[in-house]
Amino acid sequence: MACLMVVQGSGRKKGFTSSLMENVVQNLEGVKGLDVEVYHLHDYTYGPCKSCFHCIRNVGSGCVLDDDWGRKRKGELFQGFIRANGLLVVDPVHGWGMSAQARLFLERIYPTFWEGIPYGLPFASISCASNQGFQTRATAELCKLAAGSGFRYIGGLPVHVAYIREARPKAVELGFRIAEAALEDERNGRHKLTDEEIFLMYMGTPWDIVDGYLENITDGTFAYETSVPARALRSGDFTDPEARGLLEKTCTHLKAALDHYAAHDRRTSAIELSLVAKFWTNATYKQFLEKDVVKAHIPKAYRPLEESCQKIDAETSSA
Repeated sequence: MACLMVVQGSGRKKGFTSSLMENVVQNLEGVKGLDVEVYHLHDYTYGPCKSCFHCIRNVGSGCVLDDDWGRKRKGELFQGFIRANGLLVVDPVHGWGMSAQARLFLERIYPTFWEGIPYGLPFASISCASNQGFQTRATAELCKLAAGSGFRYIGGLPVHVAYIREARPKAVELGFRIAEAALEDERNGRHKLTDEEIFLMYMGTPWDIVDGYLENITDGTFAYETSVPARALRSGDFTDPEARGLLEKTCTHLKAALDHYAAHDRRTSAIELSLVAKFWTNATYKQFLEKDVVKAHIPKAYRPLEESCQKIDAETSSA
């Protein structure tokens, strides 16, 4: 039986957001082989990640916090997430963006990264706004967090109450798409997306990963010389030999990504950025986190270097 986890971020169980969720869930009741689990997030107790890094030092232990996302894998939300074959977040717009409850929920999946659980999990979202809206901004925020979690992106639906009637069938259609993806996840087993697949998947989504990642790593300049890795390489602060070697590889692929971006070749830029993300993650972890902060090696499930090195070696051999 496939499990679709539906989480609802509104504190109002009879409001516009809840009505959208209920309409989707009701239409999915007849889907054979699908179990829909609904979680009203305000019914649960959980807070932010404390950055204790216990989950990295003890892969598979879950979260040690004594709340519904913790209890060493026994928390109800933790259990629901690792059981899920698909995740649908139905959320109100708060403060011109996603709700705090939904943000916290997605933040707390952190311990599952090190086991590789989220990578490839089907994900969809519905963001419902009133007043001035910002439903598209909230959808983009959810999309960004989905990309960072390595979810398989099915879609995001921005809704304003001014056109909620015409949005209802679109929400149901999205519900059927995430349901089918969950059934496929159960039937065929989860395809754990590689970094390259993630970067290609999130091109042209509500949060475009090429624009977003380049803006981030270049501090908004979209220029190599003012990028964070280039400045780090010049500063000499990367003193660990392995970390510095990884930083140099980061810079090589960042230059290539920016060149392809300038030439409007977004696909190749995305592929190069997937390598940037992998080398940059491992470089910064090795230099700043491994010995003095986390005090543990980076878990193998998280951006494994072997995957990139094998790809580069294969491309070099065929050239």
